[in-house]
Amino acid sequence: MNSLIHSISGTRGIIGGNLHPSVALNIGIAFGTLIGKGPVIVGGDTRTSHAMLKSAIISGLTAVGTDVIDIGKVPTPTVQQMIKKYNAKGGIVVTASHNPVIWNGLKLMNDTGSFLTEPQFEEFNQVLNSTDASLKAWDTIGNVTVVEDALEDHINLILTKIDPTSIQKAGLKVLIDPNNGAGCIADQILLDRLNVSYTILNSTPNGHFAHDPEPLKQNLSQIITELEKGQFDIGFVQDADADRLVILDETGRFIGEDYSLAFCVDYILSEVKDTDKKVVVNLSTSGVIDWVAKKHGATLTQTKIGETNVTQGLKELGAQVGGEGNGGIIYPAVGWGRDSLVGIVIALKHLAEKKQKVSQIVANYPKFVMLREKQSLEKRDDVAPFLLKVKTAFPTASFNTLDGVKATLIDGWVHVRASNTEPIVRIFIEAPTKERAEDYLKQVLKG
Repeated sequence: MNSLIHSISGTRGIIGGNLHPSVALNIGIAFGTLIGKGPVIVGGDTRTSHAMLKSAIISGLTAVGTDVIDIGKVPTPTVQQMIKKYNAKGGIVVTASHNPVIWNGLKLMNDTGSFLTEPQFEEFNQVLNSTDASLKAWDTIGNVTVVEDALEDHINLILTKIDPTSIQKAGLKVLIDPNNGAGCIADQILLDRLNVSYTILNSTPNGHFAHDPEPLKQNLSQIITELEKGQFDIGFVQDADADRLVILDETGRFIGEDYSLAFCVDYILSEVKDTDKKVVVNLSTSGVIDWVAKKHGATLTQTKIGETNVTQGLKELGAQVGGEGNGGIIYPAVGWGRDSLVGIVIALKHLAEKKQKVSQIVANYPKFVMLREKQSLEKRDDVAPFLLKVKTAFPTASFNTLDGVKATLIDGWVHVRASNTEPIVRIFIEAPTKERAEDYLKQVLKG
């Protein structure tokens, strides 16, 4: 792949390949030109190229007169929370999220602590592609302030909004794998505050990931083996920038990204007093969320893929909870972004107050099988022909073309779309059984 991935979800590329420091410098110049004086919060995950890219970003921002608050190596949601605390005009996160170790990237946030909206992203691109940047003289360049307690501030906010008392009294035992990513330090602070017994796997925040950063079952053999010994009540895994969270039960069973989201949404909706309960998720989220919503008398709205689209839906509808089926819980009472630390607290409250095991709670949820596959593309022009395969394969289905093509079938659905973050087409399939889901996949691939 020669070109960078550049979308509303951020800019990503390969270090030593197509992601040069000049890319970060130019993004900093453009974002600072758009934002003005600022300040802008800058932080990122633990990847080895963190300092290189962050330095270039800060150089670009300050060169056009924008002030910077540097909060170091932190989870993406910590940057989002610090935007709110410091009344900043935006934020930039140095991260490639779940992408493999050779990647890094940049996520842009607006003054609400959310990803840029589509109009804001379009405006940013216009500035980025122009040559009109006005570099400031020595006496008007931006200032840089270093803040070292952002993690504590973030965790304090969470525990102010979500009462931890029931967790602190429950005597829970937790196993967590931040995979040498941004969750390493945050997890220790949070779990100490929650008064749980815990073990952290891969706890050095050095960016040398012990396994592929995407928290999928095939990448989690270490934590599964440890949980199978029967010494913990729950297992958690975070991606590299700690915005996504997946849950494993006390036996080491990976309950799935969508069921991890459902586990948290179920608890939140049970606590909502408002009779007008609302949930917002994206189009590729499992039907288990629809079941949970109906259980609590809540309405469900689905948006295009992408955190910014879910967040906009939450804001517009005044919904109490939402997220994405990749394990990303968004709880507006705390903030406008996916937050694994929020997910940990909510999941532990669910355990502490339900007084059941994870496996017992999840056993009450309907069983769906989700397949997540991807197909590499040579070029973006290959996307449209691939999407047509879905309509060819399922001519009697009902179709939604809000984001790619989603075919709703009698006993499941198939959703195919171009990735915002990688040069691939993503294929999401849900059905009652693995055999049926795999049959649908074969139909797509041969369509």
